[in-house]
Amino acid sequence: MKQSRRQFIRSTFPSTVGICAGLGLMPDSLWAQTTPSKERFPIAVQAYSLGPLFFSGKLSVMNFPQMVRDDFGVTGAEHWNLTLAAHQNDTTFLNELRQRAEDAGVTNTLMLVDLINLSDRSRGPSLVSTEKEERKQAVIAHQLWMDVAKTIGCSAIRVNLWGDGLSADEVTELSEDSLGQLLDYGSTMDMSILIENHGGFTSDAQWLVKLMQQINHPLLGTLPDFGTANFCIERAPAKKGEFYSKTCLNQYDKYKGVAEMLPYAKGISAKAMQFDSNGEAVTTDFKRMLDLIKASDFSGYIAIEYEGAMMRQFAGGDGYLDPKEGVLATKALIEKYR
Repeated sequence: MKQSRRQFIRSTFPSTVGICAGLGLMPDSLWAQTTPSKERFPIAVQAYSLGPLFFSGKLSVMNFPQMVRDDFGVTGAEHWNLTLAAHQNDTTFLNELRQRAEDAGVTNTLMLVDLINLSDRSRGPSLVSTEKEERKQAVIAHQLWMDVAKTIGCSAIRVNLWGDGLSADEVTELSEDSLGQLLDYGSTMDMSILIENHGGFTSDAQWLVKLMQQINHPLLGTLPDFGTANFCIERAPAKKGEFYSKTCLNQYDKYKGVAEMLPYAKGISAKAMQFDSNGEAVTTDFKRMLDLIKASDFSGYIAIEYEGAMMRQFAGGDGYLDPKEGVLATKALIEKYR
């Protein structure tokens, strides 16, 4: 029996449960309290930063825009499709979410789209599958999320180009096919398609730039991410019990990578996980990253993506702030150097 697009998406995203938030501390001096900016680089909050709060039921996606304004003092809400999985078919809910954002003076900027089950890390259909039917299902799935993103007021979605075991040329060819279809669909609603350095060949900034140039479409862009792991082109197999392998076999220089991606950027993912006693990110020089951005032609939202809470939940370990404190600590760094 053939599935409708919406039936397919419902089967692709089972509910994610059992996630709880932890606790952490951050000196009050690092909690920047400023009026939302109308400058070149306004700040957004990526919903992924607060994942444990969403999945534990402590935070409703409906209240996310107001939290962005009241708790963090910024004007952009960047969404994640997994927090909206239960509401993707509810037009009334989605319209109200858009209205809530407007009432709060918040812009719903873009949506990360992950076809993945967080509980077991299993992936849904891939845009770069060698199987034509699977690619078709992946395109349909993303088109539905484009509909959702448009309804809530977003102007872009982020997609993944995961192609395990394929060559660079194969991933390029398959990407051009799938992205071409998504860009055609996006052209009907002025919806951009963004590629983040998010594993595999997308973590090779030179490969990604070449893909941008070959497709050469005004609605196609990059989403540079500060994460070191985001620039790992090849990772060793995960050991038993590991959420993901911490051993990178082919690491791309992330400062070089961000600089190369910036000419095509339609958003920025300012990722941080842990902070030292001075409030600086442990694994990323935020000043260096912000200097690169300021020296580029990029103008738009810089999104806070605090990954510490999700890392603690799924990978374990100490030294992570709780979701809200991590967002505020990341915000303080952006404001310090932008």
